[in-house]
Amino acid sequence: MNQIGQLSEADGQYEYRDPTRALIIRGEHPEWVLQAAAEVIGNTARLEAESVVEELTAMLEFEAAEPIEVDSAKYALKERFELVPQCVVSLGKMDYKWAAAEGRAQKPEEFGSQPLKRLHDMSMTRSNSFLANEPGVNMDD
Repeated sequence: MNQIGQLSEADGQYEYRDPTRALIIRGEHPEWVLQAAAEVIGNTARLEAESVVEELTAMLEFEAAEPIEVDSAKYALKERFELVPQCVVSLGKMDYKWAAAEGRAQKPEEFGSQPLKRLHDMSMTRSNSFLANEPGVNMDD
């Protein structure tokens, strides 16, 4: 596993460092710092991917690249930046699906007003026992 960045806290400030990009982001709250890091990294990655397409397109004109290389770079660009960001989030023993806000807006029936949707449906039981009272439990109190 390669570590590509690290979030730390010192003296009430949070700091994200990514030495591979010479990136340092500081802020008062970890979510601010991570949001800034995500935007900066995303924008940088898009520019890098677009420049690869431009470079290969120019090389194609000089017959120094193959059309399949240009098509492949265009596909990689579209695959990464056209798809709505989605991740699996583990909190304790439970796994959840997360999608960026625009994805949640496209599927309100799936997410409702929540940013996470539980992956495992705990109401699916073999004998329809979800939230059923146990025999002998007095519910009158």
